[in-house]
Amino acid sequence: MANITPTQGVALWFTYLRALQADGAFNTNLSKMDLLTFANAPIAKEFISANEQGQFIAAVKSAPGFDLSTNDLTTYSSFEALLDHFNPLTTYIGVLLQSLAVDPYPGGAAADFSKAPSAAAFPGGSGGAQWKVALAALSSSIPAVCFTPALQAKVNTAIDTAQTKMSDVISEIAVLG
Repeated sequence: MANITPTQGVALWFTYLRALQADGAFNTNLSKMDLLTFANAPIAKEFISANEQGQFIAAVKSAPGFDLSTNDLTTYSSFEALLDHFNPLTTYIGVLLQSLAVDPYPGGAAADFSKAPSAAAFPGGSGGAQWKVALAALSSSIPAVCFTPALQAKVNTAIDTAQTKMSDVISEIAVLG
């Protein structure tokens, strides 16, 4: 796989989520859902029969290429949780935010960035120049239905709270909605 930018990494996660939804399109209920509703839909409720589960597993193995088992469909409560098992959204968001934070974070260890106070990584809080760039990058790579104004307001509040760690900000964004 070619190198991708951090913004492309976040967008790729949502491409995978859309692929999962397309793989389950034989279930008309899933095909009618917006992406956020689909992400949070309970897998066990949507694929009740062994035939439906098998059809979904076969489709997912073909594209996006994840090797699922029936056990995965019962272990993970939602399609977001299932996808996070293979590709944690928190990782993609963390890489993106770290790449846009002030020095020394872009070139540092991910663990150090995760522990960093939001005020150190993004001085000026939600009104700071660095955070505005980060918010724009997130908005361009996360579908609007999943990165709603309400979620953005929560994230801005977290960024404005000096003692908030970046791991908390990342987790807040990854909740979606």
